[in-house]
Amino acid sequence: MANARILIVDDDGTLLSIVDSLLQKNGFNTSLANSAEEGFELIDKSLPQIILLDIRMPGMNGYDALVKLKNNNRTKDIPVIMLTSEDDISSVSQALEAGARDYIVKPFDHNNLILRIKKVMSGL
Repeated sequence: MANARILIVDDDGTLLSIVDSLLQKNGFNTSLANSAEEGFELIDKSLPQIILLDIRMPGMNGYDALVKLKNNNRTKDIPVIMLTSEDDISSVSQALEAGARDYIVKPFDHNNLILRIKKVMSGL
């Protein structure tokens, strides 16, 4: 599980820094993207083992990015955890129906995030 490659996609630079630091302290390798488009560029270079994906971003939103990932044979099996401030049940349902493996609402508990990532990885 350690050394797993995790792609974090969020337009909030502060959140990217916090999650990056947290994951690296827990032995994960991270790649950071400020937009879905940038995330797809990084995926083209190297497939991550897990993707943390925000919903509300400029350009392509997280739902559209998730659908694109799940409709591509190369990326369809990469687990996606939504990490977002959208906390209404319709957002959760939409993401899970589109293929998200888990859904975490910001602000989040750091230990909970690590536990959920490990849980998703244990199913790989």
